Amino acid sequence: MEKELSIYISASPEMDTECELIGQRLAAMPKAVKWTIKRTPGRHELANPDLVALRKSQFYLILLGTDITAPVGVEWLAARNAGLYVFAYRNMGRAASPAAAYFAHNSGIEWQNYQTPQEFIQHFERSLINRLLQHVPGYGLELSDLEELSAHLKALDKEGQEPEDEKRRGAGRGGVILPGRS
Repeated sequence: MEKELSIYISASPEMDTECELIGQRLAAMPKAVKWTIKRTPGRHELANPDLVALRKSQFYLILLGTDITAPVGVEWLAARNAGLYVFAYRNMGRAASPAAAYFAHNSGIEWQNYQTPQEFIQHFERSLINRLLQHVPGYGLELSDLEELSAHLKALDKEGQEPEDEKRRGAGRGGVILPGRS
């Protein structure tokens, strides 16, 4: 039986690198899981956020860089009201606009700070895997999936903290990662 998990990402266009890295890392997760990634509409999409998809997601990720752009605040409120599990990251390597600084300080979000996209993805990947492992059976993963996640986490720990080169492959706007065939 195919398992499906989804994550909604609230991020301005300046966070494309981080979003592409998320797509790449989710593709490396257990092969029996179909991941759906939805994201804040881009400036030129002339679309409202997909709040239905947001509310159906298991995870919500908010990324804050130089500025907060509409409709990230609306997405944050919808995620909070839906009771989604929140991952919140703030790029401290970028000077925050007054609006971003105000939002970061007054949103009630517990931010995880990072300096580079590689630092972010290393922390996020570990946090997501730990969340999946610690909240069994909540996500419908089977023992083989959990074993694969646990082995992947151990491999990440062995790799150390050396950042890898950024390789952009166009996964930053969202998409669906289909389960692999065994």
